[in-house]
Amino acid sequence: MNSAQERYWDGWQWSRNTRPIADLPGSGYGQAPYAAYPARNVTRPPAYAGPRTGSAQATMTADGVPLASWWWRVLAVLIDNLIIGAIVTVITFPVWRSLYATMVSYFNAVMDAQRSGVTPPTLNATDLISGSNQLIFTSVTLGVGLLYHVGFLRWKSATPGKLICALRVVPVDRGRDPGPLAWSSIFIRAAVWVMPSISSFLSLITLVDVLFPLWHPKRQALHDIAAKTQVVRLR
Repeated sequence: MNSAQERYWDGWQWSRNTRPIADLPGSGYGQAPYAAYPARNVTRPPAYAGPRTGSAQATMTADGVPLASWWWRVLAVLIDNLIIGAIVTVITFPVWRSLYATMVSYFNAVMDAQRSGVTPPTLNATDLISGSNQLIFTSVTLGVGLLYHVGFLRWKSATPGKLICALRVVPVDRGRDPGPLAWSSIFIRAAVWVMPSISSFLSLITLVDVLFPLWHPKRQALHDIAAKTQVVRLR
């Protein structure tokens, strides 16, 4: 057989006919080598190129410190309220003891009326807690709340609840400020947060205050805006 000739497959069998072997360098079977497959032009979407822009809320202060999320702030408030409530309860214990005695007396009077078949007595709010006791309770609540917030904000730039949650109050857009906070910011912040508790109607302001960081561009509450502060997370 001539080494310069080759047989080929005709689709059914090897042909008896021969043909010259093609001189194609780099091809072991007489066919042209495959061209290199073009590299894919992979382009990442703009959303993956870097941080998202145009977000409704900032996640950091102007100097790059992470802002506290709403849930951490709520947890800190709950812890602070438990501590303040315990202190107020201890101080106003005589008022609570009087309230307890009034409730027991009323319950006994109702039971006696049912046994006797007469109309049970009614209980008014002034019978339950006198005006003087209400004043004492409100004054102690305001006083303890203001001292608690003013003292800890000046000392640690954070209340115990915020310290437990690794949060800190800083001047707006100055997350790396070493502190302490200015007295004016402390008093304004504490007053706007504590004073609405004097009445149930003003407590609606506190509700709005708590929810305000959910939509504010810098995650500030009303008392933050008034005092020009922000709350950052340290870890």
